Amino acid sequence: MNNCKTNDIELSIIVPCLNEAENVTDILEKLEDLICQNNLKAEVTLIDDLSDDDTFQIATSYIEKHGETLNLNVIQRYQPRRGYGAVVRYGLAHARGKYAIFVSADGVDPIDLIPKFVGMMRSGTDMVQCSRYLEEGDDDTIPFKYKFYQFIYRFLVRLLLGENIRDSTYAFKMFDRVEMLALGLHQNRFSISPEITFKTLLMDGKVEYVAAGQGTRAKGNSKFYFNKEGFGYGYVLLRAWLHRIGLVLWF
Repeated sequence: MNNCKTNDIELSIIVPCLNEAENVTDILEKLEDLICQNNLKAEVTLIDDLSDDDTFQIATSYIEKHGETLNLNVIQRYQPRRGYGAVVRYGLAHARGKYAIFVSADGVDPIDLIPKFVGMMRSGTDMVQCSRYLEEGDDDTIPFKYKFYQFIYRFLVRLLLGENIRDSTYAFKMFDRVEMLALGLHQNRFSISPEITFKTLLMDGKVEYVAAGQGTRAKGNSKFYFNKEGFGYGYVLLRAWLHRIGLVLWF
């Protein structure tokens, strides 16, 4: 394995974890291979949300074995659990890179696209979004009920914001970390994903989409439950609309 450790960090890869002991080694190995093979100036910041299993211990032991070849930070968030958004915001605050991307610990994200995303960001794009709805078949792994909800959400986005967002909810996207922290991120759950997208668009940022499908979780259980997330998605869309019409500023 080549030494891919560097002090010149361009990209921060944030890996939020909650009870991912079965998956954490696999995703770290894949990220290490990706970073080294593509000579990325990257760090991996893994945030453990007080897991009930051995996620934190396994991730920490990975540093001991690979500390000479990989920029890996393992941080445990000690505050009470507040959701996915709170975890990734914590990771963004601890990160160092100019760009940031969230990667699911369960391995469902097409991480092989990360080098392409970096190139697009270097060329002046403000956000690169992986879209599962650009090419036929890319949405095959999404349950029908979620595709239906996402269709309704995209319709409301077009109606209220005038934007045709190809994938309004997928969190696999790359953006300018410092710029987004300056605008302010507030959502504690998965609705942080459309919050990032809407704020980028509202500041007239350049957004580009890359077609790809997502995989399926092989081990463990998903942390996404629509009955918990639906309100947050509606809230950020409402805030974005109120900002657009100048009634209530969001940033």
